[in-house]
Amino acid sequence: MGNNSRDSETLEELRIEDYIWIIYIFLAIFAIVSNHYERNYLKKHQKQDENLFRTINSEIFIISFFIYLYFVYLNYKHLKELAWDASPKQVQFGYLGLIASIFFLIGGAISLYISLQGSDEDAASLDFF
Repeated sequence: MGNNSRDSETLEELRIEDYIWIIYIFLAIFAIVSNHYERNYLKKHQKQDENLFRTINSEIFIISFFIYLYFVYLNYKHLKELAWDASPKQVQFGYLGLIASIFFLIGGAISLYISLQGSDEDAASLDFF
């Protein structure tokens, strides 16, 4: 019974992860659109283009931050669910996965901060990938 429940949880997590990959596809498209407006801004220096690419970038970073937050939660949950009889390697990988997801979250938070608070030149030099 316990294994079947865990399988159901994993299937649900994979379903959510499928949606996240679809979101990433849209984020990549929006990043390309943002680059288009940034190019226009650099050529013509129109404030409207600058506002558009800054807004798109900020929205990309906000969405990415919440995705990273979800993965921190998921890795933390998996680490807490490790059985007492888990191998040292499983525990090590659990902690490493959590640390990696925390680093992504921190990087996302810093990028979001720069996007929202940075000057025009700072935000213009900030890339999504």
